[in-house]
Amino acid sequence: MHLKTLAALMVLSLTACNTASPGFMGIEAETVTIEGSTFDVRRKDDVVELLRTSREFAPTLQSVVPQAAQAVIEVTGCTPRAGTWSGEQTLMRVRVDCP
Repeated sequence: MHLKTLAALMVLSLTACNTASPGFMGIEAETVTIEGSTFDVRRKDDVVELLRTSREFAPTLQSVVPQAAQAVIEVTGCTPRAGTWSGEQTLMRVRVDCP
């Protein structure tokens, strides 16, 4: 592989680290840090997508949800619906109830 091609691939992979999933592209993220976990939070109707951008040692979805739920509340003012979390520890979605 050519050095220029390799360099271009590395740059692209780094810039994709905080990119929204296809359904949330074009929605501006608000970044928030809760207890050491940093999330880019995007809301579309009653669904919130969270992209965890902080580095943590071996987190699971279950271990990240409490901080993610607080991030949802702080950024959107909405309450995450129990039982609607999906995804994994880096990219997750949840349905919300908003006032």
